[in-house]
Amino acid sequence: MFDVLADVLEQVRLAGTVYFSAELRAPWGVSVRPEGRAPFYVVTAGSCLLEVDGEPAPRTLAAGDLALLPRAHPHVLRSGAEVPAVSFGRFVKEHPMDERGFVRCDGGQGPTCTLVGGFFLSEELEATPLLSALPAVVHLRADDRQVASWLPPTLRFIGVEMGSGLHGSRSVLNRLADILFIQAVRAFLSMGEPIHAGWLKGLSDGQVARVLALIHQHYAKPWSLERLAKEIGVSRTVLAVRFRTLVGASPMAYLTRWRMLQAARLLRESRAAMAEVAEKVGYTSEAAFAKAFKRTLAPTPGEVRRSASQP
Repeated sequence: MFDVLADVLEQVRLAGTVYFSAELRAPWGVSVRPEGRAPFYVVTAGSCLLEVDGEPAPRTLAAGDLALLPRAHPHVLRSGAEVPAVSFGRFVKEHPMDERGFVRCDGGQGPTCTLVGGFFLSEELEATPLLSALPAVVHLRADDRQVASWLPPTLRFIGVEMGSGLHGSRSVLNRLADILFIQAVRAFLSMGEPIHAGWLKGLSDGQVARVLALIHQHYAKPWSLERLAKEIGVSRTVLAVRFRTLVGASPMAYLTRWRMLQAARLLRESRAAMAEVAEKVGYTSEAAFAKAFKRTLAPTPGEVRRSASQP
């Protein structure tokens, strides 16, 4: 069967990622409200606490651990449970980054924690079906041999590019962001954590998985609910209920969103005319395509193309 997971992972593109490194001497604490950016943190030495809104207890991040917050939840990082936290804005003002993205905070005489981190544009994450399958925090631990095999060399590569100043380093760092995110998702999935909703849950059901495969492989076809149901040998009602229960959206809504995501990719990566893009994703009318695009993804097709052409 067509590999839906691979199809989604292959199209992850996280342009605009901002990286930083930090050396933090306790006591220290910072409160972060990401607002449009999904952060990740890797502790390279020492340890710290991570407290995420909606989570019942803080997490300890030890040396070699990675924490990814794919839905950009507000959170606090601090050296200890009783340490007060200042706002991110105040922290950056008091401890400005240098040209390499390095921050030093000498809070006192306590132990030092060093971090490498960054912020993915959450718009890019929201544009993938992956987001519905991921928890508020993806916490990967250093004692996981699989994680230890790829995370340190990836961080070394990121560190080299951050300090290189070479032409094209931004493009390399964006591609490294893709790799870091995809590897983190793969590691999370291999942990066997229960998936309660979203398209990954749908992949565990034979009938829904077949519909997802049809949509991903042949998204430009003139599908209807009746045609999809007939293709897998069930009634429209059974398919509609089962698909919505597992995936969280109707088959036709999922199809429309996937078509628009493919259209956005074409607008960013090709010079195809708008009518040609519309046809490639199953629309005979450019006006109907533009209306569906704006309704589904918010920006217009023209805005997506213009933003892709900006340096």
